[in-house]
Amino acid sequence: MIKHILITDRREDLFEPHPGRIVVRPTDFIANKAPVDLRRSSQTKIINLCDDYDYLSTGYYCSLLAEARGLRCIPNVSHMISLNWKRFYQAALPELNALLEKHFTEAGNEPLTRTYTIYFGRTEVPLLEEIARRVFDLFRFPLVALELKFTGKWVVSSIEPLGIGDIPPQKIAFFNECLSRFTGTAWVKPSQTKQEKYWIGILHDPDEKLPPSNKGAIGQFIKVAEKMGVFAELITRLDYSTLLEYDALFIRATTSIENYTFRFARKAAEEGIPCIDDEDSIVRCCNKVFLQELLEANKVAAPRTAILDRKMVKEISERIDYPCVLKIPDGSFSRGLMKAGSAKEFRDGSTKLFKDSDIILAQEFMPSDFDWRIGVLGGEPLFASQYFMAKGHWQIYNHAARTAAAQSGGHRTVPIPEVPKEVLDTALKAANLIGKGLYGVDLKQTEKGVYVMEVNDNPNIDKGVEDEVAGEKLYTTVIQHLIDRIKGKRA
Repeated sequence: MIKHILITDRREDLFEPHPGRIVVRPTDFIANKAPVDLRRSSQTKIINLCDDYDYLSTGYYCSLLAEARGLRCIPNVSHMISLNWKRFYQAALPELNALLEKHFTEAGNEPLTRTYTIYFGRTEVPLLEEIARRVFDLFRFPLVALELKFTGKWVVSSIEPLGIGDIPPQKIAFFNECLSRFTGTAWVKPSQTKQEKYWIGILHDPDEKLPPSNKGAIGQFIKVAEKMGVFAELITRLDYSTLLEYDALFIRATTSIENYTFRFARKAAEEGIPCIDDEDSIVRCCNKVFLQELLEANKVAAPRTAILDRKMVKEISERIDYPCVLKIPDGSFSRGLMKAGSAKEFRDGSTKLFKDSDIILAQEFMPSDFDWRIGVLGGEPLFASQYFMAKGHWQIYNHAARTAAAQSGGHRTVPIPEVPKEVLDTALKAANLIGKGLYGVDLKQTEKGVYVMEVNDNPNIDKGVEDEVAGEKLYTTVIQHLIDRIKGKRA
């Protein structure tokens, strides 16, 4: 399977050979004369290495035709225009200069100008690594000359695209190393005869205290992917600029609209890369105000909920039933929740929560020994777990507990056929209102019926918990879902 096509007029022997990529001359690409039918290769990625990217140049037409054929290409026409017309990239300079001031601590004397070359977002200068990644993320040019000027402090004076012919002979090896990392071939062992068909990036935060998957589960995803002929690799927030290397993205860091996970999801959408979870799911699930309105509009049972601003607190506190639960719209892992047993506790709790949000929710309190969590993937049930309340507490998590054992309750994972029909049907209905990604639907089962508490994107999948019944099959199902999504894009 050809995964990358390099377009260049330069000698093929400049590039290290690899079975997953081919070199095509611009004239052949324009005429659609290549070893593969480009009109039927939507998974093939194009790397335009022409020497000239000016408007209406050969390089320009190569990217233009790649887009017309439905192929992912760097740089695309929009990037060419942005970089060739300086006024378009002026808006990026404050951000780039801020990165420069933070990371580039080289001494300088005025006036002083230095030029550095960036290859696929990488550089040989450690102090410039952050800005190199950001330049590549913004403009997507394979080779870029970054000119810095010292005027009391270092600033970016120009960003210019380069061609293969601009690479000095002594830098060819480093260029090939950067190319290999970008196309994913740096991780392939020379002795490996069977090449992985697809590449999946698993985004995680190695320092996160409460990640959505523990190390055991992450290891299982990688192990199962390998069995299925798929290469799965752990990536972090620092790998944003190399996202285009992957055929799919699986987010296993706690998602938020305000952190890097949303930027990854949005970039994946822009690049046509299947992603769990996608940006729409993150937007819809991360805000409980949206969820409340969505569930109510579609007649899905949920606890009685009032949406409040500061002006409404006094009125609501005097007529609401106690106890009740106060929430900020984008809390997670039981954070941003308070239980109020009186009007005073309601007002005091509201004051604290309004420091983090202009809108909060007051929700009917539903006591129970456990919450149901139904994992849903692609509209189908994936797992079913019961999460019990932390000892002596009203929530699953008790972050104030002194010991780790007391910070969370126990769990019980249940075979899907044993889940009460009303619980399963309600969970699937709620999840399908969000999309066809991976969701965890939290429900309360009471004498009055089943109520949806939340729909979570990016639900927990921990080894020894959610996989207790399905075992390896759970991981296989997730990886197969991503493979099917990749194939769907290709089709």
